[in-house]
Amino acid sequence: MKPRLLVDAAVLDGTARALPLQWLQGFELQSYSPKNLASVGPDARVQALLLRSVTKLMAPDLRLFPKLQGVATLSSGTDHIDTAALDRAGIALHTGHGGNAVAVTDWVQWALTRSGRRLAGLRVAVVGVGAVGSLVAERLRNQGTVVLACDPPRAQSESNFDSTDLDVLLEAGVDAVTLHVPLTRDGPHRTANLLTTGRLQLLVGGLVLNAARGEVLDAQGAAQLRKQGALSWLAIDTFAGEPHPDPAVLAHCDLATPHIAGHSLEGKRDVAQRAVAGLCRQFGLLGPLVAVDPPRAAEWSPLDAAAAALKADGSRFETLRHAHTRHQCCP
Repeated sequence: MKPRLLVDAAVLDGTARALPLQWLQGFELQSYSPKNLASVGPDARVQALLLRSVTKLMAPDLRLFPKLQGVATLSSGTDHIDTAALDRAGIALHTGHGGNAVAVTDWVQWALTRSGRRLAGLRVAVVGVGAVGSLVAERLRNQGTVVLACDPPRAQSESNFDSTDLDVLLEAGVDAVTLHVPLTRDGPHRTANLLTTGRLQLLVGGLVLNAARGEVLDAQGAAQLRKQGALSWLAIDTFAGEPHPDPAVLAHCDLATPHIAGHSLEGKRDVAQRAVAGLCRQFGLLGPLVAVDPPRAAEWSPLDAAAAALKADGSRFETLRHAHTRHQCCP
């Protein structure tokens, strides 16, 4: 008997185009409405879940599925999931971590280039040097940028990793800060409100880029400093309160995109493939083998177009995010 997989309806109706249904052929599929797991009701037959980042999975939700063994999320981040609750219940979690690294790196290079600053010689603090931050650092170094790494958790676990404290970097003077950390609200390396107004004030005339999570940056403070001219460039892809970004923040962003930095076709495919492959391995099933057809050129939505549309009408955040498709290295 096939294991039963509860899957976001967007995957089954084709909205999540980067995930061919053939990848899920080893499961018995049952759909749920996006953002509403509770609509399924208690179901002891469900053994696995396939989520998108729009659906929260918290400890009370686990009581709906007493036979749940594995969860896969079509995202790199996990802040929409109570990972501690999964650990306590012995439920495996599979993510697409790192699958969108090239796409996010494209976004960073695009945003920096649009600032008008020469990349060669620019001093950039890369905060968070995991799968994405490492590729960002490599790409920038290849452009002649001076990269300064800040990743205390990695420095703690890797004795040969060179990391500089964020406050030390800001006080010493950098030209730009780009954020690539997960959102964590507690623990020794808490990242919620990591880049505070106080820290931003040290970045006189600097550039700020956020393609991590909205809550990592004090966006209101950044917008005010940009309005005053204390910052010279503000580029944001992720916002607190999505899909309803603060209009005052949007108004003072030089570039604002609707959480699409990682949304290349290849990035979506790779994230989906990594997450589904992990789930398949857990249940002893054949992993994803089917290639994804590229979109027609007419379906592309370049970053410039998405940024202009969001600045013009912030209420279109979710529509623009769902409509966006591009290829990697072609922002």
